[in-house]
Amino acid sequence: MKAILKSLVRKAVGERRAQSLRTLIRDSSIYTQEPAVAEPGGGKILVLAPHMDDETLGCGGTIARHTQAGAEVTVAFLTDGRYGGGSYAGLEQAERERRQRELIETRKREARCAGEVLGVRSLVFLDAEDTQLHRDPQVSASLRQILQRERPDCVYLPFFLERHIDHRAANEVLLAAVSGTSLDFQCRGYEVSTPLFPNCVVAIDATLELKRQALACYRSQMVDFDYVHAAIGLNAHRSMSLGGGAGRFAEAFHALPLAQYRQFYRAVPVSLR
Repeated sequence: MKAILKSLVRKAVGERRAQSLRTLIRDSSIYTQEPAVAEPGGGKILVLAPHMDDETLGCGGTIARHTQAGAEVTVAFLTDGRYGGGSYAGLEQAERERRQRELIETRKREARCAGEVLGVRSLVFLDAEDTQLHRDPQVSASLRQILQRERPDCVYLPFFLERHIDHRAANEVLLAAVSGTSLDFQCRGYEVSTPLFPNCVVAIDATLELKRQALACYRSQMVDFDYVHAAIGLNAHRSMSLGGGAGRFAEAFHALPLAQYRQFYRAVPVSLR
């Protein structure tokens, strides 16, 4: 079995990249360390959400804890979410575009509802085409303006080993946005559809109901899949990192200062991110 796994890794990423991946794992403590339990505080917080609902799925309970602590939270939605509502196959172009416009407005309305539940100060919609974030250079320029205006203490974004292409692209967007600037903040990679190796967890028992209510705002996304069930199940699993009796639900993150997050991102083979 071990030989089969090695063969699959070599086939997927190539021998040289497989070797660099093994070195990264061997030399890093990220796969073995116990996650620290963080207490969300005040300050300025920016959350990057590739799609409208990612912010609530990945860190909705933590967002609510930040706002309850007096933080000013801004959520920047990177794509317009036009493909998050079933198939457009077989439709004439005009009808397809009409339905996409309707879905975009629906998802923005749902995002505003969720933000209000979580106590978010402001929402920004950058409107890259859904699934095409990696091909839209304007988003990084727009995000740079937001970062320079807000000067956040912490930026939450999907971890760069997420399965969805837009989730991974959010990392490249952020790093391009800060390139050449003096901006400095902590990055907290969150998990949506792909569990990560956390070094930081936040207990969300006190805000779990708010997370449920915020997720319920995203009715258009619950038609085909029960995201509430999946997200809360993962949060229950993450409580194992809190220790006995410390909580039953948690959100997990990979948290690093910006410079270290960039270094870690670049150390992982491109084929894996």
